[in-house]
Amino acid sequence: MGLDKKTIKTHQNLGRKVHKPASELDKAAKSRTMQTQRNQLEEKIRRVNRKDWERTVDAIDDWIAMIDLDSIILRSNRTVEKYFQIRVQKSIGMKCCQLLHGTDTFIDECPMPKMLKTKKRESAEVEIEDGCWMLITVDPIFDDNGEMVNAVHIVRDITDMVLIRRERQILVRDLKKALIQINTLSGLLPICSHCKKIRDDKGYWNLIESYIETHSAAKFSHGMCPECSDRLYGKEDWYIDMKRNKKNKNK
Repeated sequence: MGLDKKTIKTHQNLGRKVHKPASELDKAAKSRTMQTQRNQLEEKIRRVNRKDWERTVDAIDDWIAMIDLDSIILRSNRTVEKYFQIRVQKSIGMKCCQLLHGTDTFIDECPMPKMLKTKKRESAEVEIEDGCWMLITVDPIFDDNGEMVNAVHIVRDITDMVLIRRERQILVRDLKKALIQINTLSGLLPICSHCKKIRDDKGYWNLIESYIETHSAAKFSHGMCPECSDRLYGKEDWYIDMKRNKKNKNK
């Protein structure tokens, strides 16, 4: 015996009521699964990004640290170990001036106090122990309200650059000094064909050595050439003996 229309409709409505909660549960389960997968992916990205970032910062040859406004080190890359022979973990909590200068307070050349006033990047070349020179740069870090909360502290070894610059400055200074000392002779010099005196620009005749000493850095020491010696003393016995003895020594 078949079911009447009313009974069939009742069964259909009951099936819908049973199916509807099952569909909502499936959707909720899928949503939770997707959220879990999304969370896992985000955590993986965070881990990878943090690891890659640390590797990137550690690969930089400059010492990079995050410091608070009292210059206390909050984070640091591994270059601190190269510069100061101290482990990264031990440097945390120290003041940057302790590592650089062995003091608990800022030195006069430190750019940090100036940055605290200007609230922008400041740099300074600072000489530390053993004649090493460091370029120290500090950049302010602001929070969402625009308040300065920390700073990025960057230290670069510029010792070689400073030495090269000093050598260049010394060379330039020496060249300028030499140019000041040297007076060059140029142009035509009127010279007497007989006595070899030179006429200056005022019309006076000067001994050649006097003129050159006046117009250059050259100095004269007097001697006598062989031709003049022979002409003046060639007939003297002592001169003849001297030449003979010299000739025998050279044999």
